[in-house]
Amino acid sequence: MSRSITIEDLYQLKFLSRPRISPDGESVAFVVTTIDERKHTYQSAIWLAPADGGEARRLTQGPGNAHSPSWSPDGRWLAFVSDREGELPAKYAKEPRKAGKGKGQLWLLPTAGGEAHQLTFMPHGAGNPAWSPDSRGLVFNAAVGPLDEETEDGKPLPKARVIDRLVYRRDGVGFIHEHRQHLFLIDAAGGEPRQLTDGDWDDKDATWSPDGTRIAFTSNRAEDRWYLPTFDLYILSIESNAPGQLHCLTDGTRNCSSPSWSPDGSTIAFLATPKMHHGNHVELFTIPAATAADLSRPSPIDRPSPRNLTAEFDGSFDGLTNSDMTNDQLMPPPAWSSDGKTLYAPAAYHGSSRIYAISIETGAGKQPPTVTPGDIHVLDFSAAQASGKIAALIENPTHAGEIYLCPMAPAGEVQRLTGFNDQLFSELELSTPEYLPYSGADDWPIDGWLLKPPNFDPSRKYPLLVEIHGGPNTQYGYGFLHEMQMLAGAGYVILFTNPRGSIGYGRDFALAVQNAWAVKDSLDIMAGVDAALQKGYIDEQRLGVIGGSYGGFMTSWLIGHSDRFKAAVSDRAVNDRASFFGSSDIGPAFTMEHVDAAPWDDPDFYRRMSPITYVKHIHTPLLIIHSENDLRCNIEQGEQLFAALKYLGREVLFARFEGQSHGLSRGGHPKLRLERLRHIRAWFEQHIAPGPLSTTPR
Repeated sequence: MSRSITIEDLYQLKFLSRPRISPDGESVAFVVTTIDERKHTYQSAIWLAPADGGEARRLTQGPGNAHSPSWSPDGRWLAFVSDREGELPAKYAKEPRKAGKGKGQLWLLPTAGGEAHQLTFMPHGAGNPAWSPDSRGLVFNAAVGPLDEETEDGKPLPKARVIDRLVYRRDGVGFIHEHRQHLFLIDAAGGEPRQLTDGDWDDKDATWSPDGTRIAFTSNRAEDRWYLPTFDLYILSIESNAPGQLHCLTDGTRNCSSPSWSPDGSTIAFLATPKMHHGNHVELFTIPAATAADLSRPSPIDRPSPRNLTAEFDGSFDGLTNSDMTNDQLMPPPAWSSDGKTLYAPAAYHGSSRIYAISIETGAGKQPPTVTPGDIHVLDFSAAQASGKIAALIENPTHAGEIYLCPMAPAGEVQRLTGFNDQLFSELELSTPEYLPYSGADDWPIDGWLLKPPNFDPSRKYPLLVEIHGGPNTQYGYGFLHEMQMLAGAGYVILFTNPRGSIGYGRDFALAVQNAWAVKDSLDIMAGVDAALQKGYIDEQRLGVIGGSYGGFMTSWLIGHSDRFKAAVSDRAVNDRASFFGSSDIGPAFTMEHVDAAPWDDPDFYRRMSPITYVKHIHTPLLIIHSENDLRCNIEQGEQLFAALKYLGREVLFARFEGQSHGLSRGGHPKLRLERLRHIRAWFEQHIAPGPLSTTPR
């Protein structure tokens, strides 16, 4: 007998990630993460699924987590990252922390069978392994910088942090001002790694040229890198790290990522946005690659111009379709066809995220063909060029992500390889979103969706919950959202929309909220509420609203400008835009992306555009949710709103989550993810309850 999904079902979900297809296209390695119900911890392991559809098997065992699988080109080895404890070399016996004990390190597993062995012993850990074409070596990322001081018994000593730059901490990571990410090369047989890059900047996204002579990577070496981090595309000769062997391909006007070499090594595809005023609208480019001969010249070589293949396409090649199954926002590198004529990459478009095939000769046009059709969300993918196969992690609104296989050809058959969540979902009665297009402010076309309760009865009147996404430059659509399905299962109709400012509708649509947060997008959202009310089954006296991050800002804004909502949840919100400038890990750069003036240059604008300004008008019962270690929207944002409302004698509750970052709802501590959802459900049940909640046992 089917039942509604519950909050506690979060612990039964299997979270799949990082599908990596073998070079011969015969197997797919991937990560499965589960939650230990007793310890309330995540446990990750590498699994392997045959491409012919046979049963998947677990590759990594024992304590410690394993992730980031990477096949050697000859298929003999699988590199991965794990925090398990291996046998330390003798030189680290007295100082194991110098070997990065307890940090994620590179391990190698023979695919023919046998035990994995630890390859790196980096003080701060290692990650992002990339194999050389001859399978003899790997380039990887590692942090460079001092270790924290400890007492003789291993206890950390308190620190005095001296800061001299704007970018000095990162949400979910912590302080980063003393460490730089650089590239290292290590022999697959072991030994000491060779540091390839150095300097007061970060290097990442390393990928080898097909002939093994060069490495393409991205680096933020501009003078303003600690004010407005922008990554350029570089090529390094692997034969030597001498001056003249490094060349920057791009000119600093774009933020570049995810480089990918063409099969003949003559061209590099990459993803990029303008340095400023990009609206998170990511486009696909190609650029001629510097040859080994070019890099050997003593004088600088000419910098070619990149070619934009997707200028006419409204889709955005990012990882910003909303889902609460992962905290990753991946931008996997484009994959080339074996003949070098087509590129494959996932893009967000009108609520979906699909893998598109883009012609090198003609570009994407307005609507390129897709190899993964349907109302889906592709979270990640990899390709086996020789076999013409793609492995993809795909979810939809009624099923969490699983691994699929498809050919590098539009309209080919998409085959599901895994069913880790099938048993759970066979028990559940979930809702498929109903598409609700409508006209927003100024008659702009807006996409919306309605998620109805199971056993929906159109003759009844239901309470409506409006969910508002963050960003503002992200999109709702066809991702799986446990929170929404749980609330629908509890008897609410859920409305979610993509107002102006959302991605997947072109850069102009995304940039429409510049200098204008809440001016027109708030009207777009309320027009969606009116469109839902026209359906006839919504109780207008039981309207609720909830949103996180920018959605939290919008929730706080709406209840300060309207009394239509009878209950609200403002989650990890921006409430004071002036203080956000200095308290957020991305405050200055993010603010200048969205506002043309600093807070001290136009204080009246910041006051008008901040929900805290309208706190006297808030009469809607409000639950404020905030993580105490949120560096993106600092908890002072929630504290200000709570203090003001409590002082005014309004109905308000403040739920603070210890030790958690901005991504609590999609990757935080498992127990606190449950607690957050329980608070949300209880708040709406108290104020606009649809009736008794389901108590069907699991």
